[in-house]
Formats: sequence, structure tokens, C-alpha cells
Amino acid sequence: MSPKIMTRLLLSRLSQILSTCLTITVGLCLLQIVLSALLPTLIFADINPDTPLTIRVGSYENHPKIYTDEAGNTVGLFPEILNYIAQKEGWNIEYVHGRWSQCLQRLEEKEIDIMVDVAFSEERNQKYDFSNETLLVNWATVYTDREHALGSLVDLDGKRVAVMKGSIHTEGEGGIKKLAAKFDITCTYIEVESYEEVFKLLADGQADAGVANRIFGSLLAEQYNLQQTPIIFNPSHLKFAFPKGAPLNHYLIEKIDHHLSSLKKIPDSIYNKAVYVYLSGLPRELILSTPAKGEQGKKVTLTSAEKTWIHNHPTIRLGADPEFAPFEYFETDGTYGGIASDYIKLLNQRLDLNMQVSKNLTWKKTVEKAKAKEIDILPCVGITLDRQAYLKFSKPYINFHRVIVTRTDTPFLTDLDDVINMKVAVQADSSHEGYLKDNTGIKPILYKTLQKALLAVSNGNADAFIGNIASSTYWIRKLNLTNLKVAAPVSQKPENLYFAVRKDWPELVNIINKGLASISREEEDKIRRRWVNIDYKPGIAPGVVWGYMLEITGVALLVLSVILLWNYRLKKEINKRIKIEEKLSEANKGLKNLDQLKSMFIASMSHELRTPLNSIIGFTGIILQGMTGELNEKQKDHLGRVFNSAKHLLSLITDIIDISKIEAGRIDVFPEEFTLAEIIDEAIINVEPQLKAKNLTLKVKVPTDLMMNTDRKRLLQCIINYLSNAVKFTETGTVTVLAREINEMVEIQVKDTGIGIARQDMPKLFEAFERLESHLRVKAGGTGLGLYLTRKLVTEILKGSTKVTSQEYEGSTFGLLVPKDLNALGNKTNHPEQVAP
Repeated sequence: MSPKIMTRLLLSRLSQILSTCLTITVGLCLLQIVLSALLPTLIFADINPDTPLTIRVGSYENHPKIYTDEAGNTVGLFPEILNYIAQKEGWNIEYVHGRWSQCLQRLEEKEIDIMVDVAFSEERNQKYDFSNETLLVNWATVYTDREHALGSLVDLDGKRVAVMKGSIHTEGEGGIKKLAAKFDITCTYIEVESYEEVFKLLADGQADAGVANRIFGSLLAEQYNLQQTPIIFNPSHLKFAFPKGAPLNHYLIEKIDHHLSSLKKIPDSIYNKAVYVYLSGLPRELILSTPAKGEQGKKVTLTSAEKTWIHNHPTIRLGADPEFAPFEYFETDGTYGGIASDYIKLLNQRLDLNMQVSKNLTWKKTVEKAKAKEIDILPCVGITLDRQAYLKFSKPYINFHRVIVTRTDTPFLTDLDDVINMKVAVQADSSHEGYLKDNTGIKPILYKTLQKALLAVSNGNADAFIGNIASSTYWIRKLNLTNLKVAAPVSQKPENLYFAVRKDWPELVNIINKGLASISREEEDKIRRRWVNIDYKPGIAPGVVWGYMLEITGVALLVLSVILLWNYRLKKEINKRIKIEEKLSEANKGLKNLDQLKSMFIASMSHELRTPLNSIIGFTGIILQGMTGELNEKQKDHLGRVFNSAKHLLSLITDIIDISKIEAGRIDVFPEEFTLAEIIDEAIINVEPQLKAKNLTLKVKVPTDLMMNTDRKRLLQCIINYLSNAVKFTETGTVTVLAREINEMVEIQVKDTGIGIARQDMPKLFEAFERLESHLRVKAGGTGLGLYLTRKLVTEILKGSTKVTSQEYEGSTFGLLVPKDLNALGNKTNHPEQVAP
């Protein structure tokens, strides 16, 4: 055969082989495309849309991401979002509780369908499937107690380090064990089942350092009196995890990714609300503050556990205040009426509850029965400290203004301070009695009924009455008490009313909250309009009413014309007050929204600014210590400037956050015993570099045995602020620290020989953002927050006072006077600030 023919045959054969291979390849590709398209359909085909899908979810204790609340419910950032998705998709969520390591084992063995709060890693990706969407980015931080300080990773050498067993921050590629081994650091690891146990070991002194995720630590470190170190590592993406290759995974991942992606883009979504509330340490109830409203008449979706609870409690006994019109009262025929009655009808219908009102009871007897658990729920009450001992409260559903009622000839009043020395009448066992007890020193005269309290003021047996404006004006009109007037508001803030449930029934509180959330704004307005405009006909104690009416009939006949005139004026006044109340209520809603925006902004700034700054400080510190390689002098200088500037900025942000917490009343106080000399020394260490740089002399005259029991951290913060101020504005000379005990108080003074303060500038000293003009102003720097924060801390947290004396060009003395024992102080009024030339 000729070579040409052989070549043609060879090429022909090769062409056939290539054609066959190409056909097979195209066929396989098409098959893959078809299977990819059909696979979700085949999986979803097994899901019966008429039967809710039950999803088993692993649950462990890791506040605030997932944990069990006091009522035994699984809550937290992950459950809030997963429950929302489940509600939208019609799933039943069944939480399977266990320790972290148990949950991961169950996930691997396909005993659960989803595990929440799992940090993604390539190693874990071999064991589990993950959602594509990340819920949060988190990282690890090392914590210590306040007696010890760690500057870098190498300081862990030889230390006892508490870690959470199985955590990615412990065992993973970027975990503490491998990170320490990489730098030849030898630690003794104490492995426990939760981050809470890590913090307990630190607080009890059984560990020198502890590793926790930054979210847990930022919320709970202060509670355990721990401090964050600059050691941060292992940033990781927190996702939902699924058993590897489980049939439901494709369906669950697609649904969860879809909802997460959408929720992140909506500012008011459950995702953004939950992140804001949980990461700010705010009450969980704020997530439901503006819930989605159901349609009128629509049944509320309840869990199987809630339905079982309702089935096991076929009748719920309800107690009412018979004189609390228009909120609740009884008609002459015994019918229960008022605003609360309409809410109860809606809740009974939507929740399949059977709340039955108990009749023929005085309010005092109703309260006694509630304490004895013979009454299960009070539908229309305010919160007091006494009631919190035996009741749990729903979310608020209506509000009112608490006012002062006096006789018309009483001089002008502005607020509660004007009635301190008066005889004040209050209905016994009412929220007004509790309010005065909890917030004032007023000891009121108690009357069994609201009517008798108002009549006591009218007859001159009492000077003033405290009550809510709606009920007060109703009974003034009903009893024809034309010599009474609404004199002043107790406060500008309206008071809320709640459903109060016996304390051993927390399940009912959650059920009622769901029902209240289903009532639309239109329905609420309709209920309010119906009862505010009606002429009530209560049927309580008619004999008492007629008795009082007969007593005043003679006088009434003589002054009938005057009464008619007063009635006319009173009705005009009531209508005017109602309109004012409505305007105040609307204005208050706007202020609440603004206040919430302010709180959200501050919390967001705290989270968003402190987080990257901590990263900058931590990682810059690691680089400066040469862990990532040697640096030349110029690099060290530049990085040192970055490190110091970031620490300064973090300090300023912390000051702003502290001020906002104090003003919002949300700062916690942790009194502890310590010697004053101990924290003076610690404060001096903080300013020692500046003292040496300026060649200033430091003198300390502090008793070495002076013990104190107050908030150590806040007192230290104040002393450091005073010392820093003294060093900044002293160019030559001496800074002196003095302390002495005065009875049960301790006086601390910081004297300097600096530039002093002009007389005209003294009033500005403790104002926010004030920086006094001087030739040192540019050199000293600052934002003007230090002294403002110091005054706030001393007067509002440490319950003391500040004092300053100064002579221009000769120096200044800044002082503070605080109780030696904060616990023994009680509710005594703190001393005012003193400023002297």
C-alpha cells in the first residue's frame, strides 16, 4: 500500500475517533445541564406543600448569637433570622439542644438538618455543606482580668489559656493553638464547652487569659470585669452549615441564601434589626417594636408548644379595675367594657384563648388574688417594682399621661416638685402609688377607690391627686366636681399600659405579644376613638355615688348657675386637654423615633468604628513586634505613628460612647473593694511617658491604707483624665496628687503649676467640646470631652462632685469628692459641682 493511501486511511480513522469523542463530550455536557436543571425539581418534588417541613436545628449556648432565654425559648441573632425564614417558607423549626461539640457531631451524623453559627474553613468544608451567604464576619480576641495586661501574642508564653473546645478559634488553621505553635509559644490550654465558661475561669482566677469571639466578648467582658487585649486573630465568616450531601441541602441553601440576600438590602428588615439589637446589647423586645401587622380577623401563627399550652389552659382568669374608665370598667348591668375589653376580644379570637373576666371584685381584692395566683392576668396595668415581683409584662399597647389634679383655687403648679409638701391623694394599689414610691419621696394618702381620692381633694381633705388624665377627667365630669382642675403633668413622657401575667406563665406573655403584634394601627385607632368619645355608665358602688350626691345637693341648688358655668368651662378645658394630649402623643412618637435613631447611630458607630480600629491596633502591634518580619527604622516610625493615632482615636470614640451611655441611663456600675493608692499608681503609669518628655516633677501624697468600695474602672478613668489635663497644660514645674478621707467621703486632688485658667473661662470647663484658648492649645490638642466625661462619671455614676480652683499663669487644682463606699450611699443626692477662681 502506498504511503499516500496509508496516510489518508490514518487521517480518516483519526477523524472518526475525534468525531465520536466530540459527540460523547457534547452528550455528557447536555446530560449534566439537564440533570442540574432537574435535580432541584426532583428534590422539591418530595416536599409536600400541604405538610409543613420540619427542620431540625442544632442549638447551643453562645450569647448573643444563639442562647436560651429565661422562658426556655431558643433566641439570638441566628434564631431570629432563621425563624423569620421558616415563617415565610412554612417550615416548623425544631431546636435540638446540646453542647457545641455535640451539635457538630450530630451535624456530621445527619441527626440535624442545620447548624447555625458555624465559621467557614476549607477543613470544615470537607465535612459540611455551607450557605453561600455570610450572616456575620467575626474573629477571635484574647481577654484577661483587670489585674494583668498582655501586649502581644508572645506574652501568652507560659500562661494558662482558657479556650472553647472544638471552636475554629481553638483548633482551626488560624486558631490559637496553631498560631502559638508557629511562634514557639508554649501555653497550657484549659478546654471548656462554652465561652461563658471561659469567662468564668478568667473571673475566678483559674486562667491567665481566655479566647472568645469578639461579639460575645464585647457584650459580656465588662460583666465579668475582664479587659480586651490587643491580641486579635482568625477573621472568619459565620454561616449556616448542613450535613454533607444531605438531600435537602440544595433546597435549604437556596431558600436561606435568597432571604438573607434580600434582608440585608432592606434597612428595616428583621436581619438589620436583629444585628443592631443583639450586637448593641439592647432588649430583644426592640426587634418586635414595629412588627408586621396581620389582617383583621386573621389567626396568629403559633408554635406547636404554644398551641399545646393554650390547650392545657382552657380558661384564663382575668382581673379588672372597676373604676379605670375609659381603659376598663363595668356597666351597671355588669358588662365589662373599655379599651382593654376590645383588645381582649381580638386576642381571644386570634389566639383561641378563653380569657374570662372575674366580676364583683374591688381593685384591692383583684390585686390580692393576682398575688395569690387566683387571678391569671391583669389586662391594663403599668409596671412598678412591686408588681415585677409577681407579674411578667407584655409589650405596651396603649399609653396615657399621668397628671396632677388640684382645686381650682390652688396656685399655679409646674410639676411634682411643687406638691412635695402637700397632702397627695392616690388610689391604693395603683401604678400611681408605685410610681411615687419608686421615683419620689412623696408619701401619699391612699384611698380604696379613684372616686374617693378625687372627692378628698374636692372636699379639702387632700391638696392634690395623682392619676391618669383620661380616668381623672372622666370622673371629675361624672361626679360634677367643678372645683377641680388638671393642674400640671407629672412628666412629659406618657406612661404605658401592659397585659400583666402571673410570673410562672411566661409562655402566655409570648403568646399575647404575638396577638398584639397582629393588631393593625388602624384597628388600634378605631378602638381608641370608640372609647375616648363614649359616655360611660359604670355600675360600681352606685350607693356610694348617690350618698355623695345627696350630701352636695343642697349646696348645688344654691349655686346652680355657677355650676353650669363651671361645667361649660370644664368641658371646654377637657376637650382642650384631650386635643393637647393627642398632639403630645404624636410629638412623643416623633421624639421616640429620633431617640431610637440616635441610639442606633451611636451603637452602629461603636460597632463599625471600634471594630476596624481594634483590627488596626492589633495587627499593627503584631507587625511592630516583628512577628511578620524585620522592619527598618523608617517603617517602625511610620507604623508607630499609625499605632498611637489609632489608640488615640479609639480612646476618643470610647469617651463618646461612655457619654451617650450615661445620658441614656444604660451604663452599668460595678462596685469593688481596692486601695486608693493602687489605682493612683496605675493612673500615673498611663501619663509617665508625658511626664518624662516634659521633665516634670511628680509628687504623690496618698494614704497607702485607704480602702474604697466603688466602681474602680470609672474612678481610674477620672483620675487619668485629671492627670492628663495637668500634664498637657504644664510646661515646667510640678504635678501633685493628693488624697484624704473626709468622714465617709474621699477627696482626690490633682495640682499643677501650669498656665492656669482665666476667670471668664471657668464656667466653660466642664462643657462638652470646649477647648480654652491658650498658647498651648495647638500643642496640647484634645476634643474637649475629657472634663465633660469626668463630671458625668463623678456625679452620675460615682455619686460625688467635682471641684476646681485656678489662678491664671500660676496653676490649677482639679478635685473630686466621692463616697468611700458606693453601696452604702443608697439613693442619697450627690453634691453639686463647685468651680472657684
